[in-house]
Amino acid sequence: MSPHPITIIGAGLAGLTLGRCLKHHGIAAVVLERAASAHRYNYGITLHPWAFRPLLNILQMDESLFRERLAIDSMRGGKGEVSEGALAPAINTDRGTFRCHRGRLERFLQEGQDIGWDHTVQNVKASSQGVVVQLKDAQPIDAEILIGTDGVHSQVRKSLAPEIELKVLPFVVFNGKRQFTNAEYQALFEPTLGTRTIVHERHDDIILEISINEYTPKYVEVSYTYSRLAREDDPLHRPDRAIPAAIDIPEAFYNELEDLGDLQQPFSIIFDAAEVRKDRVLHWLMRSTLGSPAEVDHLAKQGVLLVGDAVHAMPILGGEGANNAMKDGVDLAQHIVNHGTGSLQEFTAARYETWKKGVEESEGRLGEMHGHAKAS
Repeated sequence: MSPHPITIIGAGLAGLTLGRCLKHHGIAAVVLERAASAHRYNYGITLHPWAFRPLLNILQMDESLFRERLAIDSMRGGKGEVSEGALAPAINTDRGTFRCHRGRLERFLQEGQDIGWDHTVQNVKASSQGVVVQLKDAQPIDAEILIGTDGVHSQVRKSLAPEIELKVLPFVVFNGKRQFTNAEYQALFEPTLGTRTIVHERHDDIILEISINEYTPKYVEVSYTYSRLAREDDPLHRPDRAIPAAIDIPEAFYNELEDLGDLQQPFSIIFDAAEVRKDRVLHWLMRSTLGSPAEVDHLAKQGVLLVGDAVHAMPILGGEGANNAMKDGVDLAQHIVNHGTGSLQEFTAARYETWKKGVEESEGRLGEMHGHAKAS
């Protein structure tokens, strides 16, 4: 086996950003991804300037062009503008924050990269002699440097640092999607939404959020989220559920929707219990994690670095995981450019307090959103 100088596990935002930046600087790296082909994530995410502008500076790309290409409403000539108060409480926006289409962002980052699709990591072994990545139905790979960017369920982390566990926060969250023809959307949503691509409403202790996933010539896809703090003996709070059980929706959820009573449009359309029953709804767990300084340092000594959700996961609501993943990728690439791959410990040591602060603040925001002082 000939060793790869830098092996990146995971073609999500952290891995793709890192790979794209390294390629721009002429540094060889290979990105391995378990998916058989490029993802098709048809949903919007909120991107902040502190995350995407450093990337654009490296790629020497104009911000207006970036937004025109990737904004959730670019098909309609929009630039993903986020109006004041559009995001849920406790979520701050900066001038330049916009709603970006996740799928188009990933395809943009993939450009020019040689990505090894259909490479499922089964195990990772690290020693003073190097790192060996064992793959399903493929030959093992020797890696001089291994960067784990394989998300919240990181196989790299599970293999080498199983003591770093995920924490499930006490919140109930359900997410669904629904498509409307353009004519239906214009009649039902545009009179109240106008050009906005995300809105929210509080109903007692419940937050209802509606966002646009995608505009197409034939239809508009809408995403919606129902969230609240977990209650005592709550049938909807299932912190120990298996991953496949995310599609098992308890009857109690639909009962709660019916108890919402009269809602204003467009919330009355989206959160109608009878209509929600027809949708593909997922039960989301609000997870976070953060390895200790000693655990992260131990991995770095072996030539292994976890970044993004693999090491400092944030809850989907209230978190800024996508933004932090991109920032990790840009900053790690720049560190490698400046200092080489022999100083991963320096990167993790310098970065750790930022990671810790980010996880703590994301948990706090989730609590503030739902009127609770703390989320854990």
